[in-house]
Order: sequence, then structure tokens, then C-alpha cells
Amino acid sequence: MTLQKSNKKNNEILIFDTNIFLMGVDFNLLEGIIYTTDNIIEEVKVERYLNKNRNIINRIQAAIDSGKLKVRTPLKTYVSKIDKSSKITGDYNALSNPDKELIDLALELKFTRNKNILVYTNDYSMQNVCSEMQIPFSPLIRKGIKSKILWEVYCPHCEDIHNVEELNKPCEKCGLKLKRRPKK
Repeated sequence: MTLQKSNKKNNEILIFDTNIFLMGVDFNLLEGIIYTTDNIIEEVKVERYLNKNRNIINRIQAAIDSGKLKVRTPLKTYVSKIDKSSKITGDYNALSNPDKELIDLALELKFTRNKNILVYTNDYSMQNVCSEMQIPFSPLIRKGIKSKILWEVYCPHCEDIHNVEELNKPCEKCGLKLKRRPKK
């Protein structure tokens, strides 16, 4: 799997989510430096897929050794902004901690480096929050979101609307698991 080469040469920072690594991207064909976090790399190394992902893990290690891939833990500077934006979009409980950490890294690099940032992810919730935060993103293979979606959390039985933080929790009235849908 290859990504299109950028015309921006080395003035671009690419940030990779787990699903991009799992597609077997060839790092040598990309211009610019690739960043990710330790938690994203750990998701690739999940025990049940370790043997299946061995070539991907080896390719990641080679990219780290060559300096093409940088693994960083971001400062927690932007977590409150991510939480606020994900509550606005309704993606708060749809994002994992590694997802939030990757967006945190994107924001940190966006504000501390004089380079263009591009987050590669196939995760619709991450794309939605990046859209809300005006962080450029691109999917790979999938089409990606066309526009930002604002979600609401509701009870499928009672139809009551709840706070986005309550996604997947039981409804206080009927006990049914709360779900989300696009706001009307």
C-alpha cells in the first residue's frame, strides 16, 4: 500500500493512526517525517495479531531506526481542547485514549513546528474531531467523512437525549444502552 507523494517535499509532517500502519504503508515512498505515539505502536503490537503483524512491526522498527518515523508522547497541553471539541461533535466516548493522544500530538506539532500537518486515519470519529479542530486529515482506502457530523446521545426506547459522555451507558429510565445518532 502506498500513499501519494506530496508536492510539499519535507515541509510536511504526516501523523499516522493505527489503521494506517496496519495497511502496510511503504514509508520509503513518502516525503516528510512521519509521527505517531507509543500507544498507537502498542495497538499494532496487540498480542492476538502479533504474528500477523510481524512484517508491519519490522517495517515500523526500520522506519524508526532510519529516522523516517518519530514516536512521541505529546504534552497534555491540548487535552481540554480535544475533550471540548469531541463533546461538541458527540464523539467524546467514541474516541479511545490513543485516538485523543494522537490528536493531541497533531495539535502540538501544528502549533510548535513551521510545517504543514496531515493526520492519516480511517477512523470517522477522529476525522470528525479533526474537522471540528481544523486539523487537516486524510483517510486511506475509505472515502472518509464529507462534512462534520454533530452527534447526540439518546435512548432508543425512551427517545430521551443525554449528555455525550453517557454514550453506551444504560438509560436511567428503562435501562437500555444509550446510542448516538446525527442531530436533527
